[in-house]
Amino acid sequence: SIVTATSHIAEEIRKWDTEKLIGEKGIPDGLAFAIVNFINELTSEKKARGNDYPLDAASYLTGLTLIVSGVVSLFRGNKYKWLSIFIAAFYGICMVLLLFILKYQNVTNPSSTLRFVYFVICTGAGAAAGIFFVCLWPTGRILVGALGGFSLAMICLSTRTNGLISNQLIRYIWIGICTVFNATLAGIQRFYQYVAIISTVMSGCYLLMLGTDVFVRGGMLASFKTFWGYNQPEDYLYIVDTNVIIILSTIGFVGGLFGIGAQLLEFWIDQRRDVLIIDDDQMTMTSNDEKSNLIGSFTKRLKNTFKKGI
Repeated sequence: SIVTATSHIAEEIRKWDTEKLIGEKGIPDGLAFAIVNFINELTSEKKARGNDYPLDAASYLTGLTLIVSGVVSLFRGNKYKWLSIFIAAFYGICMVLLLFILKYQNVTNPSSTLRFVYFVICTGAGAAAGIFFVCLWPTGRILVGALGGFSLAMICLSTRTNGLISNQLIRYIWIGICTVFNATLAGIQRFYQYVAIISTVMSGCYLLMLGTDVFVRGGMLASFKTFWGYNQPEDYLYIVDTNVIIILSTIGFVGGLFGIGAQLLEFWIDQRRDVLIIDDDQMTMTSNDEKSNLIGSFTKRLKNTFKKGI
């Protein structure tokens, strides 16, 4: 039938990449990209992320951990400075372990028990790293900035089907630039307060997005593996569909604005309170000095009067 023939042709063309279209077929660059994007859209249902992980105990615990830590970081990150350092170190070591597992264990479809073991190992190592870097708080502040920059880079990559940047090397460069630049700013004492607010809001948004996607299953959580260059199941493609758009717009845009507004307002109130406390202390010291001078003057006059009487 016509439908079957069209599907077969689309499937064959979908296997071509832009280099083959440009080199072997002699098609202009712009037309080649247009053809590939069009065929990807035609076959998007087949290439969309499927049921690549079960909703088991590890998934529920991961989702709840991401959501709770994301909400705290989004709205109270700068207020709870030690907790922000703990969260940054926690997810930093968890990310390192996760990438290590993906690279050397070649995990494609682990069992629920193995997934729970991975969760326990990552949680234990993350908690130990969090406590360690809380004690080394100057380095911990840099981690807060690094996590914020990394989160911003990943959110930007998630805004387009198959990633905002398609070339894997450029993805690495983009992630590295955002992470290092924000970490450098966080290491400067003069800018840290404002960098901490932006960083905790960005990391809170991204953690909340990932935690929500555990239950919504829109593809953002699975795209984390894709953006790092690891192989996904056959015919996988990260697609910005309705669920992803809702997550990005509500949490990323609306939640980000509310988070920045709430933290800036709280920061301004704390600054005003500190100024008032300093003024009160200065007034109290001035009042005490005046009282001391008055008592000293009265005592001196009393002594002089007593001497004259003698």
